[in-house]
Amino acid sequence: MNQKNNIKIHYNPFWNVKYSHILLFLSCFAIITVLTITGVIKNLDNLLLDYFKNVPKSPQSDLIVIIVTTFSDTINLIIIGFILTIIKKTRRFGLIILISIVVITIIVTYAKPLFAVNQIPATIVFKPLFNLPDKFTLEKDSFMPFAQNYSYPSNHLASTTAFCFIIAGLVYNRAPYFAKGFILFFPAIIGITKLYLLQQYFSDLIGGCILGLIISSLIIKITKIESEVKIKEDKT
Repeated sequence: MNQKNNIKIHYNPFWNVKYSHILLFLSCFAIITVLTITGVIKNLDNLLLDYFKNVPKSPQSDLIVIIVTTFSDTINLIIIGFILTIIKKTRRFGLIILISIVVITIIVTYAKPLFAVNQIPATIVFKPLFNLPDKFTLEKDSFMPFAQNYSYPSNHLASTTAFCFIIAGLVYNRAPYFAKGFILFFPAIIGITKLYLLQQYFSDLIGGCILGLIISSLIIKITKIESEVKIKEDKT
């Protein structure tokens, strides 16, 4: 009985991702990529873009959205990753976050020109209803100039989803409901802010989210973090 109970406690769906799940993520990414490149879901992208262009805004809502969306900035995720690496108990997880973000940024940088999905026209620009601090700008989705004219997939959503997936795995045993809610709702909230700020299309966000799941799952499998967590728990 004790062994069975231990197995139940040790099981963590975020650390025990199966290759069949990764294959499913890859298939979903391939499908959304084809639909995006061929323009099949362009009407949906434009419909949501028009909606958020015309949605009622206020200085308060603009401020809230900008504050929330900055949590997905690459530099902020990297800072959190570094903080976790400083703490001995979370050092391995912090390194996984940093590796995931670097890998995602590199892949997205070269994938954007490859897929060549044009970004939202430059004539469509979000203008906040309050004065932003001097020199404050919303972080671009791509750092390299050759990728900045393209939008698919979203680097911000890919990095955010990978970050949430790893953090959810870290806290799952102590707070399973929080972990599940975090991986579901936080990327969704960030995605809504990107639509509100007219930064990306809906298809960019979906593609980025799936890509984040693929990369974080693969890195977790490669680092074999699930085996190490079980060993440590067995010793305690």
